[in-house]
Amino acid sequence: MNVDFDVHEHRHRMKLLRDSGDVAVFDDRDGLTCPVCSRAFDRLVLIRAETFSVPQHAGAPFCLVRRDDDVALFRHEKTD
Repeated sequence: MNVDFDVHEHRHRMKLLRDSGDVAVFDDRDGLTCPVCSRAFDRLVLIRAETFSVPQHAGAPFCLVRRDDDVALFRHEKTD
């Protein structure tokens, strides 16, 4: 299964919200799909830090992808 997601390939379809060096957060502006579950995602968080605490996310589901240099967290809309 190939779950890679090339951020550079999709960069023009996302907005960078913040990048601390250890964590980068992108907003999906164009309905990109998650490489894990194929559903659209709202936010992409790239975690390069060794440790990271996920902030409260109001019950929104998310998927994780372990990549070579980071972990990609794809947050989806909360489904009621």
